[in-house]
Amino acid sequence: MTSPRDTDADAPEPADASAAQMLALMRDQRRSVRVRLDHRFTVLLAVWAVVWCVGFGALWSGENIGGNTAFRIPEAAAWIVFGCLMVVGIVWSIVTGILSGRHFRGGSRLSGMLYGWSWSVSMTGAGLFTAGLQRAGLTDELAALLYPGLFVSLVGVLYLTGAALERSPALFALGCAMIAIVVVATFVGSPTHYLLYATAGPVAMVTVAALQARGVLPAATEDPA
Repeated sequence: MTSPRDTDADAPEPADASAAQMLALMRDQRRSVRVRLDHRFTVLLAVWAVVWCVGFGALWSGENIGGNTAFRIPEAAAWIVFGCLMVVGIVWSIVTGILSGRHFRGGSRLSGMLYGWSWSVSMTGAGLFTAGLQRAGLTDELAALLYPGLFVSLVGVLYLTGAALERSPALFALGCAMIAIVVVATFVGSPTHYLLYATAGPVAMVTVAALQARGVLPAATEDPA
């Protein structure tokens, strides 16, 4: 027969029970934050897939610059559509980075904000750099390859950087895919490279988003408890 003393000895101490409850609460909060971040990352990929498909599709269909034989749009309109959509994607990325950082404190929050703003700084610098090259005598044929190639390369590098910050296999895979697409598209040459960007890029983004949603390729790994 168990004595009251033995029962008291087997019962958890109040301090131990409180610590266990706090640990469980922290895990639940971390899981909740991760779900929200995964959702934002999925939405971000969907936005960029549309931006690439429509934006590069417009360039592929532009007069004098594209190779679309089904229909044509004025060259100026194609560049306007492409530029406006790229701005939308960059702004969305900045907002996503800043909002993601709000879920954390201290250094992690600062990292999220800086990563969000790095999109704007990188893309603006790339635009000014290529404009300077064109002013220095860069030919239109090379500019057609350089402009999209440089921007997509930066997107790939930013995804790889985000993968390191978030310990994200999904971002790392996507960054590698972006850089591979740039290499293949540049070797394919103009104007077919626009078609490759308009198709292969969105397919890679949607594939990564689908694998992430199914848990095959997590958006980020959790910190050890």
